[in-house]
Amino acid sequence: MSAARLREIVNVAIPRLFEQIRGGRIVCESEATLQLHLGRIIATVAELYLVSERETFSIELEKPLRGGREKPGRIDIWFQLTLTDGTVTRCAIELKFFKEANHREPNNRYDVFKDIARLERCKDVADIAFMLVGTDHQHYISRASYSKNTADFDIRHGANYRAGTRLEYRTNAPYDVPITLAHDYEFRWAELPDTHYHGRTLHFLLGRVGIHRELMMAPAR
Repeated sequence: MSAARLREIVNVAIPRLFEQIRGGRIVCESEATLQLHLGRIIATVAELYLVSERETFSIELEKPLRGGREKPGRIDIWFQLTLTDGTVTRCAIELKFFKEANHREPNNRYDVFKDIARLERCKDVADIAFMLVGTDHQHYISRASYSKNTADFDIRHGANYRAGTRLEYRTNAPYDVPITLAHDYEFRWAELPDTHYHGRTLHFLLGRVGIHRELMMAPAR
């Protein structure tokens, strides 16, 4: 039940975040700003899902990863729900915010898969995990094709990844090492009606990342 509540919190908080950006209540010019406001909204929504006076909710930004990893890294947003009986359920979110004005391709697409790989390996600190990508650039959503040298890293609407597929740069100077994920994913972008960001439509990709037996990437339910 606690995992279901955390999923509901995420599924309520994310659209509210982008609606507030649309309405001008939030001015978001960077990934750090997106992270800060999403953490605030998650904490606010979580209060509505605490049903007992002994239930508690806590949240951290930039949660350190340890556990013997070569490159420990940090989780962008981490939170947990503790029930009256002491049951603890933890959630991790990695997020990206790609602005057309700061076009950084194809490395941005690689970094999405890198974050998914990190989340797949974070079962020591999380029980469920989500990947969130926001953008005002159709390049990531509906571009007709990518260069064959970087086409492995495909997050366009409707794209699929099959577990065990090796993803790599086929260039003379690869950006980073090849990536292989443990689960199947389907990428589906959401567009909020009339959501505009400096005259451009905002889209977001939200989905569960496989920890243990969780497999689906979209839609996040």
